[in-house]
Order: sequence, then structure tokens, then C-alpha cells
Amino acid sequence: MDHTVLLRLLLAADPPQAACAFRTVFADGEIGETGTLRYLATDRWILDLDHGGRTVSTPHGSRHTGPDGDVRTGRPTTPSFTSAVALLLPRYRGIDGGHGHDWALDPSVPITETADGSLRAVFRHTENPSYRAEAVIHPALHCILVMRTPAWTAELLGLRTTLSEPELKEMEQVLHEIRGGS
Repeated sequence: MDHTVLLRLLLAADPPQAACAFRTVFADGEIGETGTLRYLATDRWILDLDHGGRTVSTPHGSRHTGPDGDVRTGRPTTPSFTSAVALLLPRYRGIDGGHGHDWALDPSVPITETADGSLRAVFRHTENPSYRAEAVIHPALHCILVMRTPAWTAELLGLRTTLSEPELKEMEQVLHEIRGGS
């Protein structure tokens, strides 16, 4: 696969549904953010953190409940580049080398297929090209399953492309509440 084609596919990724666990592990072995993500197309998601806290986001607004129960509502959430949402939706990952983006696909390293059919691509840091990251990319959804940098590794674990009926019902109810419904 050509690097330009892969980048277009990554930036356009938007699965109809997805659910997974996620984790970030730092180079020293310390575990960072962990939890679960449920997603419905067009930027609607629920992110539950294992240490407590939930972020619900829709194009209409967002709600964050902290581990202490504190609730904040506001504009739609733009996920950070280390968020599980940014792995699922690489357009939030800052990977096209554009202004303010940290990463660009490295065209000097071929895109390869792994034993399980995933794609492996190498990214270079835009400010320090010797700083590289490796990404394992889902071959059909074009989301990043694993991204490894020298400082951290972020992973989507057990990615499913369908939500269960109870997950769908909960999502619809919670997302409806964000829109101001009852």
C-alpha cells in the first residue's frame, strides 16, 4: 500500500460502531490511562476510565464525570492525541505532518503486513525526525490498534465492530441526555 493512500484511509476512518478496552504504558513500565471505549459513527463516544470517570461526547456537546462524581458539561470534546478515541479515529492523532501535528508517515520505510493481516507503518516526529513511532493498523477499519513510541505505547484491546444490544441502548440513552432530551 502506498503511504499517501494509507494516510487518506487513516484520516477518513469512522467505523459505524466499535467497542474495546484500551491502555497506555510508559517506557518505564508505568501504566497510564486504561478503560473502555464505545463508539457510534460521527463522533459519538463513551470513554470510561478504570480509575473512575467518564467522558461522553457527541457533536452537540460533552459531559465529563470525574472519579469524585463532579460533572462538567460543555462543547463537543476534541480528544487528545494520546486518547483511545484518537487511536480509533486517527484524524485526532496529529499524524499528517501538518501544522501543529507531531507525526508524519515515514515514506522511507515500507508499509508491511503482519502475520495477522494488520498493517505496520512507521511514523517520524515532525520536529525530531530521528524520533520514530511504529503503528499497527487495522486492515479494514484503518484505525491504529497499537502505537509505540520510545516514550509510551498506546493500544486498543479486543476491538469489536459491533455493540451489544445493552451497549447500544445505554449509548442511545446517554447520548440523548447530552442533546438535552429526557
